[in-house]
Amino acid sequence: MLNKPITAKIDKKSSCITVTIQTENMFYDITDTIQNILTIQDGFVVIYVPHTTCAIKIMENEKYLLGDMERFMERLVSRGQRYDHDDIERRDVPIHERLNAYSHLRSFFANTSETIPVKDGKLDMGEWQRIMFVEFDAGRTRGFRIYERSDT
Repeated sequence: MLNKPITAKIDKKSSCITVTIQTENMFYDITDTIQNILTIQDGFVVIYVPHTTCAIKIMENEKYLLGDMERFMERLVSRGQRYDHDDIERRDVPIHERLNAYSHLRSFFANTSETIPVKDGKLDMGEWQRIMFVEFDAGRTRGFRIYERSDT
């Protein structure tokens, strides 16, 4: 769950809501945040993350499953491996650039957006479905965007 406050900036002209969070963990349940700032009755929302080491996933928010997912990602793309992206001297980047190739590789297997129907002002989701913000490179301030489209 989120353990830091989040801020939302609503741009009614573009139907875009930008939400900012300070990340410390891998998984953040953002379902209630999105539900609470919906402005449409019927239509759909697109939740999009504009970062290359983050994802948006619909999944169950159950602590053992989340632990399993973290261990699975570590087995799939380990932090302790050597990656060319982390060879800062070979790249044209500042010397203090983060060593986060594993985060980019993990995000390759995830989505940067999800589309969810809205019915009667509520997210139309299954009983156990939650919208999760997934951070593969924790310790940063991140944002995601919510685009609403109304049927009316």
